[in-house]
Amino acid sequence: MFLISVTATFAASHILPGYPGLCSKLHGHNWTVEVAWSSQGLDPLGMALDFHEAETLLGPLIKELDHSHLNDHPFFRERLPTSEQVAFFLYTRLKEIMSSRTDSTVRLDQVAVTEMAPYKAIYRETSG
Repeated sequence: MFLISVTATFAASHILPGYPGLCSKLHGHNWTVEVAWSSQGLDPLGMALDFHEAETLLGPLIKELDHSHLNDHPFFRERLPTSEQVAFFLYTRLKEIMSSRTDSTVRLDQVAVTEMAPYKAIYRETSG
């Protein structure tokens, strides 16, 4: 199996009401997102997924979050914008985008979100 990943960054603020610490106040991060796709095979050019295509899939979502206050985003009106929820949001949206692809050999594997090193949250669906 082949696994490829693309990394992107965005800057955003958030508040975690009810959190027993400083994160309950307005603060921001330079978030890092790493998205991984898997494929059992390669295309005729020897690629699982073209890196530029991967960036094209992820780019609009990063732009949507960049320089925003995450609590104001419609997805986070019903949930707190934790790293875990940001990873889930990105995974969900990418899965929707990927569903329109005709190439079924490439599968969205996971989304990892780091709000600051060394802390990372990963979302992936389990199979079976």
